[in-house]
Amino acid sequence: MENSEETKALYKALGLFRKNIKQPAKDGKNPYFKSSYVTLEGVIKSVDEAMNGTGLSFVQEVATINGLPSVRTMLMHEDGGTMATEWLSLPLKQNATPQDVGSLITYAKRYQLAGFLGISSDIDDDGNQASQNYRQMPHSSQPQVSEQVLAKWKQAMADTCQRLGKSQKDVMALIKKEIIENKRFANYRSWSEEVKRKAEITIMKEELGGQKNEQR
Repeated sequence: MENSEETKALYKALGLFRKNIKQPAKDGKNPYFKSSYVTLEGVIKSVDEAMNGTGLSFVQEVATINGLPSVRTMLMHEDGGTMATEWLSLPLKQNATPQDVGSLITYAKRYQLAGFLGISSDIDDDGNQASQNYRQMPHSSQPQVSEQVLAKWKQAMADTCQRLGKSQKDVMALIKKEIIENKRFANYRSWSEEVKRKAEITIMKEELGGQKNEQR
């Protein structure tokens, strides 16, 4: 359908949408980073306003996949063209309450809608809080960690803090515990700083995310 009239109309409408869009104010507060982010309501308001006159609309579906709450976002044009994300499934913490599930679904909707349509909604910490210990080191002694890896580490830390409802200090304690107990990280101390950060990202996404490695 890449050359269909429906697809052409959808892409044209998306171009107009991008011209119309105004990045929303960060009106939500994150107590763990003492910083702000855009709420789901703020993202939806920005998207709805930018879609006026474009023929575009969207829906967000919620389902349970493999026992996990999951969200999918679908973009539609009045002439019939559609685009959709993959299902986004997020792990639950132990003994999660219905309120925890609701909060996770709200987070997934915000995260996915913003990413799908180009809204800046992530935690605004000026790149400092998520890597506070790293930034406080003297410049001459800072280990060589690429900006790309550091950015991924910061985002993984922010996501993990919000998902688990824990502070950065608590998450770092969980990471250290996993490094000590998991044989996968037996040689952690001998690794380069960049490899260490990558390992910590893996722990946050896989181990603390509830997706335990089956080969442990």
